[in-house]
Parts: sequence; structure tokens; C-alpha cells
Amino acid sequence: MPHVQLRGAVRVADLAAPLADFMEAQPPEVRKIQGAFLALDRRHLLLEAVVVEAYLRQSFFLLLREEEEGLLIRCHPVGTPQKTDGVKRLIAAVARRCRALRPDLVVGNTNLEALL
Repeated sequence: MPHVQLRGAVRVADLAAPLADFMEAQPPEVRKIQGAFLALDRRHLLLEAVVVEAYLRQSFFLLLREEEEGLLIRCHPVGTPQKTDGVKRLIAAVARRCRALRPDLVVGNTNLEALL
């Protein structure tokens, strides 16, 4: 499962609004976040994602989970999409955006090193 861990003090509640309108378009590929949903515990954030790669359109949720060490970004396990390059690029782009918003965050465990 593609994932990125960002280490450092961060609250997902602070990232919800800045991540809710994320979009990258490099035709024929489009990566977009259509909405952000913060859990009542304020430690889990769901991002409604769409990735279009040529003929393939996938809608799914990314999960940002606040942990003791920092933040984990990955596809929500309930409706996992195909792990295409576009899906991996979206996860990496969300991680880069989080780091731009919070420069003190450092990359921890990940299987997307090449995309960061």
C-alpha cells in the first residue's frame, strides 16, 4: 500500500482547509481533492480524491491519520483503488503540500521516496 509518514508535531485539523482544494493537472492525467472530512476525534482526515489517467478514472478516499510521531498519509483501506502511478503521485503531492504548510515536518517511513 503506498504511504508516506511525516514526522513532527502536526494536527490534521489544521490541514483540512488547505488540502480541500488541491488539484494538479498534467494532461492526460488529473489529480484532484474534491473535499475534506474531519472526524469527530479530530485525529483523522478523509480526503475525497479523483485520479484520471488517460482512460482510467478512480474515485477514492485518502486517509490522513494523526499519530504520536506525526502523520500517516495513505489510501483508506475500505475502498482501495488500483495502485497506479497517478495514485502514488497524488499521495506524494499531498505529502509535499503538507510539508509546504508545515516545513518542520520530515519524511519518515514511506515507499514513495522517488516521488517526494
